Parts: sequence; structure tokens; C-alpha cells
Amino acid sequence: MPDESSRVFEVVCKGCSRSLMMVERLRDPEIGVLEAHLRACCPSEPLGDAPMLGEVMAPVRVAAVERA
Repeated sequence: MPDESSRVFEVVCKGCSRSLMMVERLRDPEIGVLEAHLRACCPSEPLGDAPMLGEVMAPVRVAAVERA
């Protein structure tokens, strides 16, 4: 099993199946990118002005992948 330093996470939108990013960790800038994508991709399910993290993460899939 690979150690944690050799893994990254792929974030995929459940609405459009687009791969949004590959990251070691989701930080504020990455969460901002997710919010912007979800606002554009899923206008029928609007996010509030300051959505809770669970609201932002519910419409995406996060999976650990090995670093190449």
C-alpha cells in the first residue's frame, strides 16, 4: 500500500462527470474553485452565499489515486 505522500485526490463533479482537479489536500482556494464550478454547472441546485463545506462536497466525488 502506498504511503500518504504518494497519493493525490481526484475531484469529479457528479452532475457533469468532469474531473475538476487533482490535489493533495482541499484547501480554501480549491474549495472556491469547486463552488464556482457548481454554481455554473448546477444552477437548479443553487448554493447559498456562504455554503457549508458539506453542501459544496455533496455534489462531487473524491477518490484517492496514486501519484504517477
